[in-house]
Amino acid sequence: MATDFHAHRPKSAARTLVSCVEEELSRYPLASLELHPWKLPERFEPLSPAFREALNDAAALGEIGLDRLRGPTLTVQQNYLEELLGLAAERHKPVVIHCVRATEELLGMLKHFPELRVLFHGFRGKPERLARLRERGLRVSLGRAALNDAALVEHLRSSGLDGIGFETDEAPEPIEIVLENAAEKLRLPPAELEARTDETFREFCFPA
Repeated sequence: MATDFHAHRPKSAARTLVSCVEEELSRYPLASLELHPWKLPERFEPLSPAFREALNDAAALGEIGLDRLRGPTLTVQQNYLEELLGLAAERHKPVVIHCVRATEELLGMLKHFPELRVLFHGFRGKPERLARLRERGLRVSLGRAALNDAALVEHLRSSGLDGIGFETDEAPEPIEIVLENAAEKLRLPPAELEARTDETFREFCFPA
């Protein structure tokens, strides 16, 4: 079965982890409760009891994270992220991370939550950065645009697909098209790529 590691709505019959607000959780078989850094208040306020309760009905927490380019100050975002990571650890929920130009801060905070299963969504960057995230135990999902980077594609060919998934995020195309494109660029049989990424998703969302 094809797996979309992160989207804001399903785009096909593929298994899809849908990032949504608490009022929408019941709409989707696999829903991830989000508190996006772009939508945070200007000042930190403790998470509401309703949000905490809603997480019990979610498959994951996120997307949450840090963004230097948008949202309140990075300090406010870090305050929220620390509380959210603690809540995920308490409830044993996997976490979907949004991170823009704040990788060092993110990794520093994750050191305090080594038990968390973390997905870094929407990765676009240099192979060295991808390698570092994977070395730190994060899963990483890529959109179709990431595979336009020849150096990143070559890195994935040589390093393998451990911890790697694919996503559609806001793009209109279904994940099947993204996987087809990835298989072509990575020179893998489509069925093998799908099986590998499905296993990564199971380990992320449903560990034994």
